[in-house]
Amino acid sequence: MSKKTMKHLMTALLILVAAPFVKAQVHVGDILCDDGAIVSPASFVLSEHNAVGVVFYVDATKHHGWAVGLNDIGKDQWGPNWIDTPLRNSKNKAQAMNDLDGYSNTKIIFEGGYDVAFPAFNSLDFENGWYLPAIGQLKRLYNNLDKVEETLSAVGGSPLSNTEDWEYWSSTEFFVMDAWSMDSSGKLYDNDESYNGNKDDRKLIRGVKNF
Repeated sequence: MSKKTMKHLMTALLILVAAPFVKAQVHVGDILCDDGAIVSPASFVLSEHNAVGVVFYVDATKHHGWAVGLNDIGKDQWGPNWIDTPLRNSKNKAQAMNDLDGYSNTKIIFEGGYDVAFPAFNSLDFENGWYLPAIGQLKRLYNNLDKVEETLSAVGGSPLSNTEDWEYWSSTEFFVMDAWSMDSSGKLYDNDESYNGNKDDRKLIRGVKNF
């Protein structure tokens, strides 16, 4: 056997051996499972995985991003509207859209040592990675809502409420009394003259998880 033929055979063997360990690219609409696996909707049908979320954002690596939970946690208050937290990271809409780290926001609340409840945060399973998304993350979820809702329906999840008056809390604070939320049209709300966005308002909550 020639050296050239041997080289080709070794290359082919290496590809075959490595293939099972190469993680496939992730796409919006893929399914996050309880064991950390991410599968396509087509593969999920015949798999033995249990779905916990749907991918709504994938970063440049094509292997990491964010998934939204299958169902709403409920509707509750963000938290007390008289406590000054360290989350005042956006004073206008442009700055708010740059907040993409709901995990850190949620961690700050949990580690703050507060002796009062923050229902929108406390209702999430933070120990297992679920957190209240930042407003920039909610906006990206809205931008891919059609694809996400298609998969949610396929795996038995519930669609994000699509009535005219639904609003989801984000973890992005605006000021002491209020925080940012998003409605079914993708519009963002703070505490402006046309809207009362106090933290003690009751709004929908749905967790997000990094992968």
